[in-house]
Amino acid sequence: MQDNDTTQRTDESTSTNGNTRRRVLNQASNDSESSIELTRRGVMRTTAGVGAAGLALGAGLTGSAAATGIQEFQNLTVSSDNRIVNEDGETFKMRGLSIPDPKRLHRTRFLRGKTPTQLLDMVTDPEQGWYPRAIRVPAQPQDIGEHPMGHTGPEYEPGELESPDVVDDDRRKMRPPQPVAFTQAELDDYLETHYDPIVERCKERGVYCIVDYHRHWHEQPPGKERPAAAENHLPYNSDYTNYWAYNTHEAFGEEAPGSWGHVDQVTINELTPGYDGWAGIVDESDIPGTPYAYENWTVNEELLEEVLMFWDTVAERYADEPHVIFEPYNEPTAPGIWGPVQGCGAIKQKPLWDTFVDDFMGPIIEKIREYQSDRVLLVGVPGWCQSIQALHWRNFNEAGYDNIAVTWHNYAGHDVSQVNNWFNDTDYKSPEAVEAETGKELEDPYIAPPDSVDQPDCWGWEAYEAAGLQNAMDHHPIAISEFGWINDPEVSHWLRGSTTGLGTTFEYGEPFLNAVEQDDRISWIGWCADVRWLPKMFEYPGAPEEGDLELVNDNFYDTPMADIPVGCEELPCEWELLGGEDSGQYLKDRLEMHKDDLVPFETGSVDDTLQVGEYEPQDPDGDGLYDDVNGDGQTTHADVNAFYENIDADGVQDNPDAFDFDGNGRIGFADVLDLLRRI
Repeated sequence: MQDNDTTQRTDESTSTNGNTRRRVLNQASNDSESSIELTRRGVMRTTAGVGAAGLALGAGLTGSAAATGIQEFQNLTVSSDNRIVNEDGETFKMRGLSIPDPKRLHRTRFLRGKTPTQLLDMVTDPEQGWYPRAIRVPAQPQDIGEHPMGHTGPEYEPGELESPDVVDDDRRKMRPPQPVAFTQAELDDYLETHYDPIVERCKERGVYCIVDYHRHWHEQPPGKERPAAAENHLPYNSDYTNYWAYNTHEAFGEEAPGSWGHVDQVTINELTPGYDGWAGIVDESDIPGTPYAYENWTVNEELLEEVLMFWDTVAERYADEPHVIFEPYNEPTAPGIWGPVQGCGAIKQKPLWDTFVDDFMGPIIEKIREYQSDRVLLVGVPGWCQSIQALHWRNFNEAGYDNIAVTWHNYAGHDVSQVNNWFNDTDYKSPEAVEAETGKELEDPYIAPPDSVDQPDCWGWEAYEAAGLQNAMDHHPIAISEFGWINDPEVSHWLRGSTTGLGTTFEYGEPFLNAVEQDDRISWIGWCADVRWLPKMFEYPGAPEEGDLELVNDNFYDTPMADIPVGCEELPCEWELLGGEDSGQYLKDRLEMHKDDLVPFETGSVDDTLQVGEYEPQDPDGDGLYDDVNGDGQTTHADVNAFYENIDADGVQDNPDAFDFDGNGRIGFADVLDLLRRI
């Protein structure tokens, strides 16, 4: 296919005169495109003094996209009073946005309508009103290893409690990539080709770059109609799960469900002599001496191996970049840690927390510290980062790990959002007391376990107490590295808040941000600056609906590029910022409102000059392609000659999107031919 395409373009060019034409055609006839394709070299430099002029990333550097960002980054640490601070000890409250995985963005650029750099440049452009000070960049194992895109587990039919035996073509039923999900070679190529350019581009745009290892998944099935008992009840070794630990008690093991809630309920039901209903255990004094399984946790060694391989490469690669912040693990999911700070529920869960700190997250932190010993890390906690009360039991400082900020994730449908109680200051009252205090009726499963009359004091699964900040800022700074909302009835109720009717700017977004802005120990990163990842901030009407995608194996990477649906023929295409009851416009406005608030750095214009050899290429028509290669204000054969002579220059190889004239995702002499054909 490629060879035929090259031949066609050669024939179209035979009427053009000049030495440039002959040299290019001779080169094309002597070598196949596969043999002359040039590798995109990594752009990261180990010295902090490399300037933006020689390393600008193209495709988004169109005339008006000048950034007004941080001019000189500083190493960030944690102060003794739990604030993220710069080298002068001044508080920095990070505010910013997440974008999708850059490889996913690149692979779907014609579907979405923008390349990774075009998206990044747009949301860091002050001339369009954007003022983030940090950009979170997910690195997904399924993209690194080119697995199917799904991440929400199997779907259950009403009344079905067991995992389905057959996975059909519905992407919502795809299995997660089991660890280890990628090879070292795949990771190296991913970083060099897709991640390095975005990390470097963040520096040039004057924003901190959060390197987010975006692993998550357990067995939560999608859909509002699923039976409550199905959740958290799939085995540790199921193809649908990816637990970070499992329980080794004889009643459990790898073939039994591994979530804490299941361990709690089954232990009470099956292992307590004379147990009679939920009232059998009434307080924490009943725990000692009973055959509970709370201390028998073992980490997922394969998953830990995967994460350590990632950070052994990535931490060394970016350790000396002052604008890079590491987030070691996006969302450790099941077994989750939920419940109150004190009492029976806390006592039962503490051994699981110790296993997480000592045997799972501890080794990951130590691996990163081999390369970067004194910077802030954004550390996630079990249970989708939704509940951080375990810090009151034993924080990371007490475990021997300094400069830790803890991540917290919240969406409109979460427990504490139900009653606008993100600081969780209910003082652990009964559901009836919470109702009386707030005027909000709590729904199942917040009131009581099935078939119970009264909720016992030691049930330990008090969901209305299980999430929220709970003054965790007294132990570590908090980075809300995910939150968002969208008022769309087709979106999961966890994101849009259908359980309570919340999910709008006025009922969730505004009061939520007003609350977290009260404390300078809390930073926030909104999710997500995209048209596909939900809850999305943008709309692109030209893109096919997700349900209409026909992909090989439901996988963007198994599907040939030519068969991925196209929503945008000529990149970039315009996106519509969602406003009103949705998150896009409001998050943009809040970033502008706080653009200088607790930002202890000099901000100003950032140089966007693109340099190729002796030339400064230009994009005269703003289409993202720099066809005026020599920068003389016009596109002629001299530009083809300049491109040909400098095709191996840093300015070309570090900016593939800017010179991919034939649109095949690679830089080679076929692009020179295409530029010649255009002329």
